[in-house]
Amino acid sequence: MRGLLRRDDPLPEGVPEQVSFFFGGGQTCAFEGEAHAPKIQLGSGSVIPTAFIICFYGFRHDRQLRITIAPPVGRAIAKTLARGSEEGFVYRWPRLPNDPAGAYRVAAQQGSSTVTEVFTVVRPATPRLWLDKPPGQVVLGEDVHMYVAGFPPSRTVVLNLYYFHHYRTSFPVPVDARGGGRAVLRTAPGDPVACWGVSHPDLGDSTDPGGLGPTSTNVFCTTAPGG
Repeated sequence: MRGLLRRDDPLPEGVPEQVSFFFGGGQTCAFEGEAHAPKIQLGSGSVIPTAFIICFYGFRHDRQLRITIAPPVGRAIAKTLARGSEEGFVYRWPRLPNDPAGAYRVAAQQGSSTVTEVFTVVRPATPRLWLDKPPGQVVLGEDVHMYVAGFPPSRTVVLNLYYFHHYRTSFPVPVDARGGGRAVLRTAPGDPVACWGVSHPDLGDSTDPGGLGPTSTNVFCTTAPGG
């Protein structure tokens, strides 16, 4: 989908004029410093679709870390993380609507230290939206991938795009027989530089920016190339 960021449409009936979004950053892994034993934790949610961010604590950051991830079905993947930060290592393995739910076994090895954890990934019981976007700001010309799950199957979901907290336009996302779907928002040089939010009434996002209701993090901010 191209040109969405340049649209400014009339507000459709039943669509909130404003939605509360959180445009700030946040730490994905709650690193605890150096004085702790090696362990593995999730730095993201475990409901599909999700970024599935895995945090590795207590390992030497200046040495390679060998990790293995075994999904509930299919082949395991093995990766070598060349170097972490002083706090630890981070690995991101997005789980999308068609990926399997169930127990994911994660192992990490560095020298004689080996740690294994099992994380249960589930499908949503209610509608869910997740934005997979480049880290930091989206440079105009890059894409934002949007995934939905938990919606009524075999229908079209209409998502709403907001300029900061204010409605700008809507766009369709076809949903498959399992209630999942994907849309790609393609930005282009010359599109507005701003922060954007994506919502749907069934997500339960607050319609009172600055209020006490749930604040959505389905956001991205655009910046000009070279900016």
